[in-house]
Amino acid sequence: MELTRKHLKLSSIVVLVFAGVYLIQIISELMFGEINNAIIPEGAPDNILLITKIILLSVSMLLLLPQIYIGIKGIKIAKNPTAAKGHIVWAIILFVFAVLRLVEPIVNIINRGGLYDNGTTIFSFLLEVMVYFDYIKYAIAVSKDCSAK
Repeated sequence: MELTRKHLKLSSIVVLVFAGVYLIQIISELMFGEINNAIIPEGAPDNILLITKIILLSVSMLLLLPQIYIGIKGIKIAKNPTAAKGHIVWAIILFVFAVLRLVEPIVNIINRGGLYDNGTTIFSFLLEVMVYFDYIKYAIAVSKDCSAK
């Protein structure tokens, strides 16, 4: 049981690290990257550009909340095990989304080649899938152990 809780805590920390990395990516893209012309036409005023960046950052933060939730909840449950299941449901949803994110780079490799560019993307997405899988596995084990007591 102790080893399972330790693995759950480690998986939770990695989920939080992924959330932090994604947040840094989002902020750097908004600060230093260009916004797609499909979102804002070229030559738009600076205030419209700023409002669009704020909205994109807000939506991105909203999408990171489930990752932050399961990371924090996993650490708490690793310390004080409970039979709670909400974080497991969110982890399963994020796992499915992570698996679906693998489709585009795989299709790109099949259609256009570019194994190096798409290969690194696939590797990072596979790493994310494995972390969510481990989180789910250990969270279910901790939950079952608490239910059995």
